[in-house]
Amino acid sequence: MPMVAQAEREVISRRMKEALAVAKARGVKVGKPNGGASLRCAGKGGATPGATVSANAFRFAKHLMALVVNIWAAGHVSLRAVADDTLAAQAIGIRLSRVWVAVWAVAGLVALITGLLWGARLGVQFSLSLVVLKALPVLIVGGFSSVGGAIVGGLIVGASEKLAEIYAGPLLGGGIENWFPYVLAMLFLLVRPAGLFGERAIDRV
Repeated sequence: MPMVAQAEREVISRRMKEALAVAKARGVKVGKPNGGASLRCAGKGGATPGATVSANAFRFAKHLMALVVNIWAAGHVSLRAVADDTLAAQAIGIRLSRVWVAVWAVAGLVALITGLLWGARLGVQFSLSLVVLKALPVLIVGGFSSVGGAIVGGLIVGASEKLAEIYAGPLLGGGIENWFPYVLAMLFLLVRPAGLFGERAIDRV
């Protein structure tokens, strides 16, 4: 077995040398494209190049972080900017087509994974649409612009429909948990349209 491995290594080494020779004969520049320029910029010596390269990388990272913070402070975040004001997002150079593609791709991927997990555990049937539709009251209660709000909204909707079924179900004939989340969402739309954690719309005069 060691003899076979040695023979394979020699064959690979010979083929590599032949390929490099052919490439050099064709005028192809092999090796590091900029030669030792990067090492010369970094400095000379044993430990000096590595330390200098690390310092340069840290300096570049600090500069990049400051740039990202400035962009974030200015509000130039593509998804948020497009969600807040499409025309303003276009005005600052955000390409809406890329944003729409990214948003729909992520939404489709999340929906695909959710459907696969749900189907593998509880099966797929037509009544699944009733469960999916309850996502709308959850978002209305929690707020469309808050991920944490969606989680809290789901807990509120789930707990409220069960409590309504227990306490108000006997008085109304049962079956309340199927439509109570939509009544709760309607009440939230009347009292607090932005939801619990959603951003309220600001009307400028």
